[in-house]
Amino acid sequence: MDKDTSPASDTEVAPPSPTEQVRTLVADVRALAGAEIEYAKARLSYSGGIIRKAGILAFLAIFFLSGAIIALILGLLLILNHYVGPWWATAIVVVGFTLAAWGAGSAARRTANNLKFDEGDDHG
Repeated sequence: MDKDTSPASDTEVAPPSPTEQVRTLVADVRALAGAEIEYAKARLSYSGGIIRKAGILAFLAIFFLSGAIIALILGLLLILNHYVGPWWATAIVVVGFTLAAWGAGSAARRTANNLKFDEGDDHG
């Protein structure tokens, strides 16, 4: 017997036909696609939970920050009331916060105006 030849067996297996190979390939692709879909669903579920938790925490942060701003406004009113009276204290606080809001809004608009997408130089 030669070193390069294998002994003959009584049950010789014939290679699968091209049709069987295609069926096997399609079944494997379906299984892989199903696994990918399940993986995507699991990631989406996990991400959804994280986003929901982050949203709740962001809401709480905004809620507490709003309370701090209200306390700041009331504190400023109480302090200024002793120096200029209630009407002037109210006017000073309202004008001050209005100017602060205007400044923040202007800065936001300038920042948003910097958002530009180059369309390319092939415009006529």
